[in-house]
Amino acid sequence: MKTSSKCKCLYLDLLNPNEFYGHFVFTSLEKSEGTTIGNMLRRTLLSNLYGVRITGVRVAGTNNEFTPLEGVREDLLEIILNLKEIIVYDKNNTGQPCYGRLKAHGPAIVTAGALILPNDIKILNPNAHLLTISDNSLVELELRIEYGKSYTLAKDQKLEGAPDFIPIDSNFAPVLKVNWYIKPLSQAVENNNEELHLEIFTNGTVLPHQALLQARNMIGYMLSTVTNIEFPCFDLKEIKENNIKDDKSLIQTNIGEEQKMKEIKDYNYNSDSEKGKEKVDVIKEEKHSKGKEKVEVVKEKLAKEKPKSVVGKEKMENPEEKLLQRIADMESGSLKGLGLSNRIIKVLNRANINFTWDLIQYSTPKLRTIGGLGPKSIEEIENKLDLFFEPPI
Repeated sequence: MKTSSKCKCLYLDLLNPNEFYGHFVFTSLEKSEGTTIGNMLRRTLLSNLYGVRITGVRVAGTNNEFTPLEGVREDLLEIILNLKEIIVYDKNNTGQPCYGRLKAHGPAIVTAGALILPNDIKILNPNAHLLTISDNSLVELELRIEYGKSYTLAKDQKLEGAPDFIPIDSNFAPVLKVNWYIKPLSQAVENNNEELHLEIFTNGTVLPHQALLQARNMIGYMLSTVTNIEFPCFDLKEIKENNIKDDKSLIQTNIGEEQKMKEIKDYNYNSDSEKGKEKVDVIKEEKHSKGKEKVEVVKEKLAKEKPKSVVGKEKMENPEEKLLQRIADMESGSLKGLGLSNRIIKVLNRANINFTWDLIQYSTPKLRTIGGLGPKSIEEIENKLDLFFEPPI
């Protein structure tokens, strides 16, 4: 059973107000766990923690960052760079934007401590240099302070309600730097393989151990938002399988009556089922009854026609015998009785034409729609049918 991991602080340095340092160690880790945790914590500490920064500035008498300031040694671009170095601390963590102001008379050296800010906002490096006024000029500027995370470029700043503010690049992250390394252990030490050492440097707005706790909570929050995991690839597979099943069922419904009879016959012969044989016999009797009805129609047609006499023949075949032979071929329903070639019979079978009485129902235009039958094949079928129904002499 795996023991729970432990984290303890080895060293903490809070003497420098602008850079706090903390050294932490994670124990009871198995092999490769330290690398995973170290990368995850480092990225979260540097990118996902919230902080307060100056996002915009408005200077009286200017409308862009390239306008020179009268009586000021620095240009506006240099002043903006100095504003980016100011560390702002929100005591109450309100998360709401606020404004600060500066009104300075020269000659003077103006630092960040001269800014007038709301009561809950504090400057942690008040000695940071802002600008230098070389004469009796008056400099007035206004700052916009916002709450955010990570690094935001000036072009991405959304200064709502302040169109004349000049946006500033802002690094909201309270963590300046994070280092981590793995220290392997022998197998004799609590049956663990390694421990993770983590070093955190902050800008003074948050303590190192507070940043570590915020990062741990942030990781848990990010994973907790993943409440639904979908698998569209499996859904697509199910749709394809359903379509295949539908196609198969459609094909099954389009199987001809003769094909159904053949499947029932084969199945029941293999399983020795008496019920199946009875079904086959019923279907066979229905087919032969239909064929016999058509044969009777042909008999009546042949009886009405007068037999032709042949001159020059001394011995004539009995016409009744020829008629009976044709009727016997008709009753058997065999396409071979017509004298068709095997190729044509196979093509007709594929079109579900398996008996003579099926073939006589097809007209010439209908035969042309059957794949595999060319003009010569259709002509041969018509000739064979004409010879079959020609009255005996």
